[in-house]
Amino acid sequence: MSDDNEVQPPSGRGGPGVPEAVVEAKSRISIVWLIPILAVLIGAFLSYRAIMERGPTITIRFETGEGLQAGKTTVRYKDIEVGQVTDVVLEKGLVGVIVTAQLNTGAEDYLTDETRFWVVRATVSAGQVSGIGTIFSGAYIGMEPSTEGKRTRTFTGLEVAPVVTRDQPGAHFTLRSENLGSFNLGAPIYYRKIRVGQVVAYELDETGEFVTVEVFVRAPHDKRVFQNTRFWDASGFDVSLGAEGVKIDSPSIVSMLFGGVAFDTSPGVQASDPPEADHVFELYPNRQASLEKKYTEFAYFLSYFDGSVQGLVPGSPVMFRGIRIGEVVDLNIEYSPEKVEFSIPVLMKLEPQRIDVTAADLEEERPIFALVARGLRAQLTSGSLLTGQLQVELDIHPEAPPATVDMSGRYPAIPTIPRSIEELTTGIAAIVDKLEELPIEEIGQEVVKSLKALNSTLESTDALLDPDGPTRRELTRAIAEMAQAARSARLLAEYLEQHPEALVRGKEQ
Repeated sequence: MSDDNEVQPPSGRGGPGVPEAVVEAKSRISIVWLIPILAVLIGAFLSYRAIMERGPTITIRFETGEGLQAGKTTVRYKDIEVGQVTDVVLEKGLVGVIVTAQLNTGAEDYLTDETRFWVVRATVSAGQVSGIGTIFSGAYIGMEPSTEGKRTRTFTGLEVAPVVTRDQPGAHFTLRSENLGSFNLGAPIYYRKIRVGQVVAYELDETGEFVTVEVFVRAPHDKRVFQNTRFWDASGFDVSLGAEGVKIDSPSIVSMLFGGVAFDTSPGVQASDPPEADHVFELYPNRQASLEKKYTEFAYFLSYFDGSVQGLVPGSPVMFRGIRIGEVVDLNIEYSPEKVEFSIPVLMKLEPQRIDVTAADLEEERPIFALVARGLRAQLTSGSLLTGQLQVELDIHPEAPPATVDMSGRYPAIPTIPRSIEELTTGIAAIVDKLEELPIEEIGQEVVKSLKALNSTLESTDALLDPDGPTRRELTRAIAEMAQAARSARLLAEYLEQHPEALVRGKEQ
């Protein structure tokens, strides 16, 4: 009888008590390799994603690399980072620097030849402080994107930060001036002393004779600009002296220090149509000049002066009875060998539209002939007692000697008359000549004789009035006796007034 708790040895090939081996197929890939393979796949995915999400790479040329550092300097639009500088190297020929920047994805749609880049640094201009944060964070590259123009990845950076106005409501206008004046980019634009815009750009035109200035006027003030609106340089201040005294005009302290432009439509002038897209406004040097009428017709005349023209310069006014009708264009010196004398021809540019012709005999093609026949003459007069500036005064002088218009030269010549000071000088010279003809020596001798005779008379008078002299004593006694007689006559008159009967009866005893 066997014991139930006895362990029976297993059966198998090994005999009693030997376990049987189990044979299995070995795996070809070990689980150990799954981790690096997975890491490679994740890295490849991340690399692919980084490549797909990476934005375009661009190059920008600047004159200098001041403040630009690879890996630190950012590219910003509206103070939002849109890229970063990855490399800064010198340009070939050492004439500039080439900056490579990596932009964020999506920026490729805004990279055209109209897109602008510039370096933002701390600056003060037109009374405004900009880029003050760069003092602590360093310079960055500003960007103004554009969808207009041709696609490109190579740019030339601006050396001066532009005034960005593309995202602001308003309108741009073009002005033209002979010179820039004292204002700069960002200078304020004023409408009736209210700041409504700013100067955004300026450049010389193709001919080099004018400066083209682009200004931006914010909405709704841009609707106040019409074709007959006048723009003028509001830099500094204007001082005028009139019947009301000294008047100083300046829109603001900012315009006095940094310059500015103002515009308005002349009072009493009806507003015209809005300007066309290619309309160019003239930029006047000051407000007074903007108020003057503009004329398109000009006539050129000469006048020959014999005396000094010191104080007369190109630009000096030509006046007619207090109204400016033109200006001096040129002065020269001519020598006549036949007369052996000099003359100074003054070329004048007149504005005939200022004169309304009404007389029948002046309605001819060249009324200048009739005017000269009536006494029209040119004369130099003083334009300013303080500066000594001269001006040409045209007026009718009926007493002037007869003259005609000289048509022998390139321009018709208006006859002249001497200046008032020249006439005075001539008169004084004539008086001096007359005085020189007088017998001054003989007159002097007669005067000496007369003075001696007068002296003798005075001495006799002094002797007569000597208080210790006999004549004076006799005169004093005679005056005393006359006074006594007068007193007696007064007493007699008083007595007769009281006793008129005394004339008949006599004085009572």
